[in-house]
Amino acid sequence: MPPKARQTRATKAENDNASIEKLAAKHWQGKSAKWAATVVDQILEKAVGSSTLHTQLQWLERQQYLEQYLWPNYSKGRQNDSTVISCMLMINEKYEQGLLTTMWTIFETGFEDLLDDAVQLMMRVLNGDKVRVGSVDMMSVVRMAGVQFLIACFGSMETESVRTQCMQLVGLAIWYHMEEETRGFMLRKVPQLPKFWKHTQKGFVENKRVSKAEAEKNCRYRDFIPQLLRDLAKQCASLEYQMYCAKVLELLVDLESQLPTRRFLNPLLQDFEIVEECRQRMAVTEDELCVQLLKRLDSRIQFPVTDVTGHAQSAAQMRERQLERISRWQLQAFQADKELFEPIVIASAAQLGTTDSLQALLEPMEMKQVQQLARMAFVRTQSAITGEEQPREMLIRSLCNQMHVDVLGEREMWSPYPDEKLVFGKTVGMAEAYNRSEEKSQLGYALLDVPKLGLQYLSEQDFLKRSFELLQLETAAELRTEIQEAVRRMQPHEEEGTDEVIFDGWTRMALPLSVLDVVAVQPPRVGEQVPARVQARLKVDLSSYTDSIKAEWTQVRPRDVLILLAVRQSGAVRVRGCQVESVDMPEDEGSSVLGFRVLLDPAQYARDKNNVYGELNVVLRRQAQESSFKPVLETLRQLADSPPTLPKWLAPVVLGYGDPAAVRQEKDTVFMGDTFISIEHIKESFTEYARVDVSEDVDTEAPMVEVEIPADTTGTVLVRSVGQQNSKLPWLHQQKHNMLSFTPAQVQAVAEAGQRGLTLVVGPPGTGKTDVAAQIVSNLYHAHPQQTVLLLTHSNQALNQLFERIVALDIEPRHLLRLGHGEESLDSTERFSNAGRIESFLERRRELLEQVQALADSLQVPGDYRDSCESARFFYVAHVRVRWDAYLRKTREFPFTRYFQEQKGTLFPEGCDEEAVAHACFAYLERLFDEVAEIQPFELLQSARERALYLLKRQARVVAMTCTHAAMRLGELQQMGVRIGSVVMEEAAQVLDIETLLPLTLSQTLERVVLIGDHNQLPPVVKSPGLRAFSRMEQSLFARLIRLGVPFVELDCQARARPSIASLYRHRYRSLGDLKPLVFQGAYAQPNPGFAHVLQFIDVTDYQGQGESEPSRYFYQNLGEAEYVVAVYQYMRLIGYSAEQVAILTTYNGQRALINDVLNRRCRPYEQFGMPRAVSTVDQFQGQQADFVLLSLVRTRNIGHIRDIRRLTVALSRAKLGLYVFGRRSLFESCFELQSAMQMLLANGDQLVLEKTSLAKDTKNKAAAKEPIVVEGVEAMGKLVVEMA
Repeated sequence: MPPKARQTRATKAENDNASIEKLAAKHWQGKSAKWAATVVDQILEKAVGSSTLHTQLQWLERQQYLEQYLWPNYSKGRQNDSTVISCMLMINEKYEQGLLTTMWTIFETGFEDLLDDAVQLMMRVLNGDKVRVGSVDMMSVVRMAGVQFLIACFGSMETESVRTQCMQLVGLAIWYHMEEETRGFMLRKVPQLPKFWKHTQKGFVENKRVSKAEAEKNCRYRDFIPQLLRDLAKQCASLEYQMYCAKVLELLVDLESQLPTRRFLNPLLQDFEIVEECRQRMAVTEDELCVQLLKRLDSRIQFPVTDVTGHAQSAAQMRERQLERISRWQLQAFQADKELFEPIVIASAAQLGTTDSLQALLEPMEMKQVQQLARMAFVRTQSAITGEEQPREMLIRSLCNQMHVDVLGEREMWSPYPDEKLVFGKTVGMAEAYNRSEEKSQLGYALLDVPKLGLQYLSEQDFLKRSFELLQLETAAELRTEIQEAVRRMQPHEEEGTDEVIFDGWTRMALPLSVLDVVAVQPPRVGEQVPARVQARLKVDLSSYTDSIKAEWTQVRPRDVLILLAVRQSGAVRVRGCQVESVDMPEDEGSSVLGFRVLLDPAQYARDKNNVYGELNVVLRRQAQESSFKPVLETLRQLADSPPTLPKWLAPVVLGYGDPAAVRQEKDTVFMGDTFISIEHIKESFTEYARVDVSEDVDTEAPMVEVEIPADTTGTVLVRSVGQQNSKLPWLHQQKHNMLSFTPAQVQAVAEAGQRGLTLVVGPPGTGKTDVAAQIVSNLYHAHPQQTVLLLTHSNQALNQLFERIVALDIEPRHLLRLGHGEESLDSTERFSNAGRIESFLERRRELLEQVQALADSLQVPGDYRDSCESARFFYVAHVRVRWDAYLRKTREFPFTRYFQEQKGTLFPEGCDEEAVAHACFAYLERLFDEVAEIQPFELLQSARERALYLLKRQARVVAMTCTHAAMRLGELQQMGVRIGSVVMEEAAQVLDIETLLPLTLSQTLERVVLIGDHNQLPPVVKSPGLRAFSRMEQSLFARLIRLGVPFVELDCQARARPSIASLYRHRYRSLGDLKPLVFQGAYAQPNPGFAHVLQFIDVTDYQGQGESEPSRYFYQNLGEAEYVVAVYQYMRLIGYSAEQVAILTTYNGQRALINDVLNRRCRPYEQFGMPRAVSTVDQFQGQQADFVLLSLVRTRNIGHIRDIRRLTVALSRAKLGLYVFGRRSLFESCFELQSAMQMLLANGDQLVLEKTSLAKDTKNKAAAKEPIVVEGVEAMGKLVVEMA
């Protein structure tokens, strides 16, 4: 859409906001708010009656209408209908923008009143009372805003004040509206419930303990959900209220998806038969959103967990419950009248449990018989919605539903490949276009038919099912774009009178299929419905393509994923997936036909009843890294089919309903290894304890210790020496020792990680997360020699950085293994991949056998022991061990003197303990022969695969890979039986919830999990806007555990930035300090040459009459800021700054492209400028840093996604010495989330102040006069650079 049209709409919205802006300036924008109830009425009436409703709500939210005006006065008892509605609208707006979590703190004291007023107002509307503000009817607004408000509240259950009040809406009291017999039956199922029920009833009437107001409130809360259900069923018949009904269904699905809110609601929904009541009244077609959400609600209601206790049920347990229900029903029918109900009494359980069979038995019966059978099965004969008698068809459907059991659907029919219904369906389209349009004149909220990720899950299978669906949808969204682009480039058209499709265009990524034949279909395995294996053959003709395209297609490898399409003139109509099994290269040089043997998905093949594969005529390839979705989804499918795989101690808290403190064991003796660099360091690390007792045998220079930590700080910390080496013989074992002086918080993190259980470590920017992770891995390696440590990160770059730190520690290289791509980027002479490790082992074998031969020669033992490890081990048993035993019996002198003198020089230094030296020498020999024994299997195993499996299962003790690679290889690792004792994950806050969980299912023997990250920085990347915002798919397990209240250790000393820069984000953490003296000396103690300030916000006004622009959708640019930033970079280069010191960051890809364009014109061609170290978005630069950062905020009309406080934290924490932020002051200064940082940035004014001084490299002329220069804008900065150049 043309930029001019966008500007026109924005101007209209600004005109609509003009009167509200005047009211804001008069009543709350200033030092003190001036309350007037009529102002709230006026704003609400104008906004709801406007054609730009959502634009005005966004404007009010940015002007802090809720924080500065509504809520301060609401808590003073000034609320009316307008205030309640306005509060709900503003809270909903924050929820839509993902800002609500930072806002709940302001409601801590008054949320109870707000919720009660909202419920009371909604009850009036549900009961048919009119609600008006001025001349505007608010009935539909109250309905929509009220339901969305409840969705926001129930989505924030980690907030205690919200949880306490909202749980009353779904408590046991709502069973008051159930059928009495059904309620009695349910109460008897749990022994404690009758007593609780009796106690609950006392709160509904006024008495000594309950006031009249409290009793009325309790009745409102008891009646609200049932009344909402009745309203839902009634409004389903109206097209006008379909969006409202969809929102109520979303709320119900949310409530059914968490155990605490589901516990008493689920029996009520079943008693009300709400799904059938809505289904028979629904006014829309099958594919509409409302119908799809109703199906989702039905699946949630039937999910296999017990109603009250919430225990997960296996398929066998669900069928057992079904049989019990059927048997009880048959017994009641027999006791009532065995002849009248004979068809039911004598029927088998299989007949009664099948919908069609049971329906056939009930159809001939009279209405009274059906009603009597319904009452026996606790099915209502009168509608809970209308109170009228249920029709016969409804009763029969309800009885069939009651007796039927659907256990999670058929998981074997889940396909990892999205099909055309998913790729081109409404859900993916709506998720991609999730951002709301500004032209909406009616109140409406975004809604998708997709699962949400929340704080809690009903069971492990529930977690897997939701994650499978979301990952498949994200894959479908990516495929949708790729397929549409490929089809557009191929230009298909159909020949007249035929079905043949001709392609006039071409693309590198897709080719027409010459041949597609299904060549083998293996029958299903016992108990399954889908084929065990489906193999097909593909052929493509490359004769008309260039050599580069041919080369790309011939590089397709086994296990790569190909997408098969049926393309017509109208576009792609079929989408199927397959995995390459083998590649058939052209048979001779003249042939251009490339063949593939592929495996089709059995689930898709079983569903395809017609000849779908005969229609497929195009094959689409994807980049290798984009094929990872298939093994991940297959892993999820396999796990969902298996019993729970999470360790029992970990499962409750990961699923969200366990005691958060139960995953941490009480403090005990912990192996700390070489964590400390001195005894003084040990004492400084435990200053909070009453006493630190260090044993006398602890080495003062390189302590190796274990620490016994008391349960409370009044006890004594006991420090004992472990595994100390003979310092006088360092050549016997070249031990590496940690040289970092860890802070007390870092020591605490290392100590916590050494104990069994779950450890969370929050690492603010610059606090040494990587060093802590490396030390944790080293300690676990030494403390648990029989276990494997699995080391995980989000990215290959972070994994390599961490791995390099680990290599530098005291860990044997032969025990390290790095899997997946990226190993070639390691800065190490060693190779740590599978192939590299095997090669290193074989090289090491030759070195060891040479040493064995040298030992044999020194002992004058004849023979050649270099030919095999087996002969070397024989030599050890027959000669080395025999001589050592003789020495121990004192029957001979130390037998290996000659060998060690030849190898190492002087053996017994003057004054040494000769016996201790002898034992150390033999320990050296033992390690040598132990290593020979470890390498021996590589002589016996000949194939590369056998060697790789042995290496992973028997040799590697620290296995490192990315989380994605771990998810892809999970099944293989489980089959190997690798004993994983510990999982250490860095960047845990950037890893998807499910990608963190999958490695934790590797082994039931898992003893400890260490997650290191920072939930205050950016979350995992999810491309689809809808899945990211609505489904909360960007949620990480790390952040969720923090929200659930799991205890964590927070590192508290940053060593990256100047203290003044760190103060911009310091408030985001509990007690973030600065590491002394590091950030108070050197460059940190000096000003930035050429600048008057080390940090500053620079106000950038319209440049050439324009602020932000949007040449294409969401491609935001700001030419003025781009020119200004590049000019400042040029200035820095001219006064001597290195290009490597400077990073230019921005918040949008469009601006990054624009800045690169300007740099390419102004800087790249000239040696005196060159290109800066990085030009990147804030998101892409997370995890990196630069001495100086120039940050462009771009937006001038709306604040944009920098409002996400996590993104702001990343943006402000990348700079070490200087931070200069370019943006529109009037816009960002008014943003509530940015206020703290903006106040500090603006303390130095909003115009860039430079100092005319010597070059940055010149440190001699410190006394040179500094002449301040105030830069008045981008033109002035450009002029200054031209003059200097």
